[in-house]
Amino acid sequence: MATMKDIAREASVSVATVSMVLNNKPNSRISKHKREEIERLARKLNYQPNFAAISLSKQQSLNIALIVPDITNPFFSLLTKEIDLSLEKDGYSTIFVDSNNSFQNEKKAIESMVSRGVDGIILVPSNEFFRVDQAQRKQLIANLDKPFILLNAYPNDLDVSYVNFDNVNGAYIATQELIDKGHREIAFIQGQTGFVNAAERLAGYQQALRDHHLAIKPQNLFMGDYSVQSGYELASTITQRKDITAILSSNDLMLFGMIKWAKMHHIDVLHQYAMIGFDNDPYSEILEVPLTSVDQRPKAMIEEALAILLERIGNDHPVNKHALIKPELIKRASVFAPVPTSE
Repeated sequence: MATMKDIAREASVSVATVSMVLNNKPNSRISKHKREEIERLARKLNYQPNFAAISLSKQQSLNIALIVPDITNPFFSLLTKEIDLSLEKDGYSTIFVDSNNSFQNEKKAIESMVSRGVDGIILVPSNEFFRVDQAQRKQLIANLDKPFILLNAYPNDLDVSYVNFDNVNGAYIATQELIDKGHREIAFIQGQTGFVNAAERLAGYQQALRDHHLAIKPQNLFMGDYSVQSGYELASTITQRKDITAILSSNDLMLFGMIKWAKMHHIDVLHQYAMIGFDNDPYSEILEVPLTSVDQRPKAMIEEALAILLERIGNDHPVNKHALIKPELIKRASVFAPVPTSE
């Protein structure tokens, strides 16, 4: 494998010059022509950075731990892939852990990653993370001596850096879209109490109803657990309600479950109800009636989170930072005016 010394010899320059070019460091004494020559030689000789030497010189492992609650969920799969690609560009490797929606697994993973000397930790918390005793969460964070950030969560009881999607606004603009199309009886499939982002999405739905002088009806609220199965199980109850004309779900998966149940029972829910989900799952646009969904803009969340985390690495006096990413409603054919009933 080629070294910087090999490139320096071919280019008739010093190793220091090669290092500055390949590490993209500015130096007015190195001409554009010489930079291009060094970069061309690096590609020709198949130069690969020696990350072990780099990490030793910087006293860093160049590893970032990423802990997610469920890799089988398409949203978390996308987050994992995008984080790994982004970190790779910055010279870091990702150590991935699936917590299987368990606070104890999250705790073990964090302790393990700290012992392995990672440079930082990204936690996409499970639902259980917010359901355990507050003291347990605070103790876990207080004992950390590594740069740490929460992603896809709003931890209002923890003094940590976090980046999240503006769930209140996401649910608000989705509900408003349905209201603007003429819907007044809008079912909301919410996440269970204590679930990540569930309270914020419920608040956005309710605020939109209030702002349009519509009653908040407990009978229009249905509770799921963000899984396809929970949507499947709720479908029978929701479709019995003849007054409901639209459905907003706290994620796309629960709507997929409802659609699955409806197909098995020969009920055309895709044309009977206007529907909006969350997460903009890739499968949303290939349904018979493509699904309108609130896009959480995961790439923007990741960009913001990694900027905060990498800034904290090597900083002796880090300051916690927070960011909320503005949502985007991806409009497709699943939102339409109320369908007149035959009754």
